Amino acid sequence: MLPVRDHRGLMPLDEARTQLSGLSVYRKGEGTLVGGRFVLESDLAWAALVSLEDAEEFVGHARRLQWEFHVRGRDNLALVERYGDGILPWIADRVDRNGVLHNVPWCVLPCLLASDAEEAFEIAARVRGVTESIDGGSFRPDRRDVEVLCQWIVRHPQRGHRLLAKHAVAEDEVAKETVRTLHHTDPRGTTHRLKVAVGEVTTQALLDRLGLVTPPLPRGMQTALDAAPWVDAPPSDPIMIAELDEHSADFDFPMWDNANYFCAAMRLIGFITPGGTDGLVFQSLVTGLGEENVRLELHRYGFGMTPGTIWNAGPELLNEDETEEIQRTRSVGTVQLPNGQARVDLVRDPDFGDHLGPLETLMLRLTDARELSNRTFLSAEQLKETLRLPADARPLFTLDEWRHPEAGEKASDSEDLVLAVEALRSRRAISASLTGTSREAHLEDRIRVLGGWGEAW
Repeated sequence: MLPVRDHRGLMPLDEARTQLSGLSVYRKGEGTLVGGRFVLESDLAWAALVSLEDAEEFVGHARRLQWEFHVRGRDNLALVERYGDGILPWIADRVDRNGVLHNVPWCVLPCLLASDAEEAFEIAARVRGVTESIDGGSFRPDRRDVEVLCQWIVRHPQRGHRLLAKHAVAEDEVAKETVRTLHHTDPRGTTHRLKVAVGEVTTQALLDRLGLVTPPLPRGMQTALDAAPWVDAPPSDPIMIAELDEHSADFDFPMWDNANYFCAAMRLIGFITPGGTDGLVFQSLVTGLGEENVRLELHRYGFGMTPGTIWNAGPELLNEDETEEIQRTRSVGTVQLPNGQARVDLVRDPDFGDHLGPLETLMLRLTDARELSNRTFLSAEQLKETLRLPADARPLFTLDEWRHPEAGEKASDSEDLVLAVEALRSRRAISASLTGTSREAHLEDRIRVLGGWGEAW
């Protein structure tokens, strides 16, 4: 986008200052072709803003600008990556006296959540609601809304729970409401994190004062855990179901029912990490989402690592030329998979043939049985290498069937995912979910709601 870059790889400093000197409004503006790319006035202004000498200079410009347009990329973290926690004074200005965070541009909230500074905690604690209205329209937030602070704490569990306990013990009402909210969603995870942060005595006294009691697990779940083999391993920090909730509700989660791609199968592997943080890895066998190949998408949560979908990390099983040939000839033969080969005689699926094309039928065949799935999906050791998981991470269980949340639904609404988190916590090597929900059931729901995929037979 920039015809000239300096030694930093940014817009030259003098040019950036000139670009911003007469600018009072950050707006979309007109566009022009630069190096074969369509560049908006806002793009040039943004390039200048991230090319200044330091955070102090950025804050000076950002504070005087009237923001009337968003930046490219809703989760754009360029500011915090470029200037670090020095941008927090500007973010603090984006919270008005009613506790509304004006997330314009829409990178303000992601940058706040990305910072692990105590000042970021203090800003998040002021937020009672979020708006992305460009015209400055206001609304009256719910005074008990602590969602942003909960998000910040889940992303920074060690520091977050320590600061939360400190404020709650001091009778801070926002902190107490946050403890209640987190405990309601994930009583065991919240209790554990608080104990790690401030000790068992202080934690129990706080929970008692708030009248919070950890309920027993549902009988069926506890029975399933008790029946599973126990694995003797050094202690670790468990993953929180609240962390999965944040990402599932924000659509940064594997999905069966996404209209932009077709998912034929999923696999879930739970890892314990002695001395570290446990984690879950989801693998999805998919096609679509702007690509016509067949590939594995990988989704990582826990491990003390950046959570979410790890884009372009999974292997490509079939390239676009191969998938085009399969759809043209309706035949395939031998497919090279991550862990071997599979010979597939492609025939119309008796259950989904009217809704799925030959390529999607092939994807079903590659995951029809555990032995085939083992060739198609990455092994635990392959995942450790591909996702750079901790060296001490050990697979505890593998599931191919479970009730997965619908798009936008919370992970904690799935008793099978709660079971997975509790299995890691209790070191139980479960071999099946509670519901046994099959991939066929998920496919039937997807087809019923969204229709089929591909050119039908």
